Amino acid sequence: MADATYDVVIVGGGNKALIAAMYLTKYGGLSVGIFEEKHQLGSGGWCTEESPAPAFLANHCSSWHSREYHTLVYEDFPEWEEYGAKQIDHTLNFGVIFEEDDSCCATYNSNIDPTQEKTAQLFARFSERDAEKWLRLWDKVEKYWRPALREWAWNPAKPFGEMDGMDKLIFNREGGINPQWTVMTYPAVLAELFESPEIQMTFARIFQSMGIPPDAYGGGFNLIGALVIASAACTYVGGVHALVHASHRVIWENGGKSFTQSKVDKIIIENGKAKGIRLADGTEIEAKLAVLSGVDPHQLCLELIEENYLSGEIISKIKRLERDWTTITWYTWALRERPRYKAESFLPEIYQNPSLHLGNKSLDNIFDEVHRRRMGLWPDPAKINILVIDHSYLPCGYAPSGMAACLTEEWVLPAHLHDEQWWKEREKLHAEEVINRWQKSAPNMTWDNVIGYVPITPFFISRHSRTWGPAGNWACIDNSPSQVGRWRPIPELAGHRMPIKNLYATGTAWHPAANAWSWQGYNVYKVMAEDLGLRKPWEEKGRPY
Repeated sequence: MADATYDVVIVGGGNKALIAAMYLTKYGGLSVGIFEEKHQLGSGGWCTEESPAPAFLANHCSSWHSREYHTLVYEDFPEWEEYGAKQIDHTLNFGVIFEEDDSCCATYNSNIDPTQEKTAQLFARFSERDAEKWLRLWDKVEKYWRPALREWAWNPAKPFGEMDGMDKLIFNREGGINPQWTVMTYPAVLAELFESPEIQMTFARIFQSMGIPPDAYGGGFNLIGALVIASAACTYVGGVHALVHASHRVIWENGGKSFTQSKVDKIIIENGKAKGIRLADGTEIEAKLAVLSGVDPHQLCLELIEENYLSGEIISKIKRLERDWTTITWYTWALRERPRYKAESFLPEIYQNPSLHLGNKSLDNIFDEVHRRRMGLWPDPAKINILVIDHSYLPCGYAPSGMAACLTEEWVLPAHLHDEQWWKEREKLHAEEVINRWQKSAPNMTWDNVIGYVPITPFFISRHSRTWGPAGNWACIDNSPSQVGRWRPIPELAGHRMPIKNLYATGTAWHPAANAWSWQGYNVYKVMAEDLGLRKPWEEKGRPY
């Protein structure tokens, strides 16, 4: 006899599972039990800690956010913001400071610059033709790309042969898409669009942050998503963990429960149907209607499910998934004052940027970094491509008045290439590398300005959550062209239904791609609503998705 019973039992309390639970409780009217092995819910992309010094907040495993991430959730849960999920817009979305002459380039937030005239004026300082082209391109983004991206992202993956939002965009002659982008690298696409190396480089760092190597054929097509998603950068009052508290309140008010430090050992399957879960301590939880997994495909298919319940082909594909590339360092810094960039004489608001790349006017450094990583080598300290994320200039509580809380990001080796002692030594060496590079662009970035820092490496990430092991891959599996959209994680599982009745799966390793957005949680609810006869708020509100 089961120790407890719920309509739906959820394995893992990550952000996708929380979004699904919100819909299952409020709109589905179901009793839901969430079982998370760590000490708190949302400990991945939605974690915030008082760190790296008292009175400072750090989003240790999350950096850049967009209003595009949760648009429909805010519409379906107006109480979400009231409960703490409060967004604040950044002035800029992303940009680059060029070490050659301390000039810089960036794009303005579309909520601040809806026509993108300010962005075009900045682009014109590098190329008048590119500025004009940007305005024409932005017109296509608003008319065609954004609706297509939303249709693609806010719907479950379509099987191959059925047209999804992106497919329709490719075949729309008015959309401004070159179909050849689907097989081109992103440097080739950027060179086709812009003549200025500065503007090309400005967009290139978005692709690097997405974990797409510059020599990945097919990676260039991600320009569509990049321009739509990266047009409205925002942050959250009190850190991204505020989203967890807001979500949990919705779930709790609608009859859901959550249990932390509750490791799931197995999914119970009887007569080909998922019937519940067994915890590591032997407790059994019954699921009257369904079990929903929010963990990565390796845990789900190779640990929680007995292999005989899945085909050999599925098991083989899961074992072959690429997951060694999307590995980075996230160092969080408590500073006595914000970085004072020399580039502010070129663009005074350049520091008001949640994604500031300290680089140069050539992609050579990014290519060099990629080649070194493929040889198992650490990035050249003289050529590191650090990204600086600063939310603390906004009134969101990240740092005491006059001080700053920053995160720096750099792409490095997967965790399993070295042991713990090597990574511990590397933590200090990399901190010096970051400060040395940072200081070139912001002379006040000396160790005297540092109150404290926390080094988050792939090794740490691999130990922080099993979902990110063994490489310490923040995306669980890579965002490679063959592992995005209808292929993610594999075609047989991308649509959220598992080949076991009443068992569903979601998470950042599912369609459309990895990030701290709500899409996968929303989409799995759509699938479950269809199967279980639950309310469909998108239909009730007349939405196309």
